[in-house]
Amino acid sequence: MKIFSFFGSSSSGKTTIISNIISELSGSMKIGYIKNIPHDNISLDTEYKDTWKMENAGAYRIYGLAPSRTYSMVEKETSPDEIIEKENDVDIFIIEGFRAFDKSIKFLVLGSEDYLAIKHDYTITATNRTYEGRAIKYPEEFHKIISILKAP
Repeated sequence: MKIFSFFGSSSSGKTTIISNIISELSGSMKIGYIKNIPHDNISLDTEYKDTWKMENAGAYRIYGLAPSRTYSMVEKETSPDEIIEKENDVDIFIIEGFRAFDKSIKFLVLGSEDYLAIKHDYTITATNRTYEGRAIKYPEEFHKIISILKAP
């Protein structure tokens, strides 16, 4: 299993790039996605629906089972390592955020050049077109990103 992380400042283009990667590769690979959400105001379900009620009642683990999907929420902090370790049928994990996660090939999606000081393997420019350094230009060079992800 290969692990790739995409990080960068807010509005740098991370989510758009990742969404397009998943669209491109999902027909031929099983892709896992982990999102770093830096706040706790999230919910598995819509306000006042059943799983929302159970979450707010204090359930520790909640599953939502639909005909073709299963949703899970557990009331504890979990690391990307714990998730990746359990998911052995995934070909590629894409992590959004977690810039300190060192077990991945790291893509910096450049918004603010302050992020250049953070260790990374590749730089992508999507919204910061003033950067003069070596970088993959998105969307023009999207194929380069896909090539890196598909490489053996």
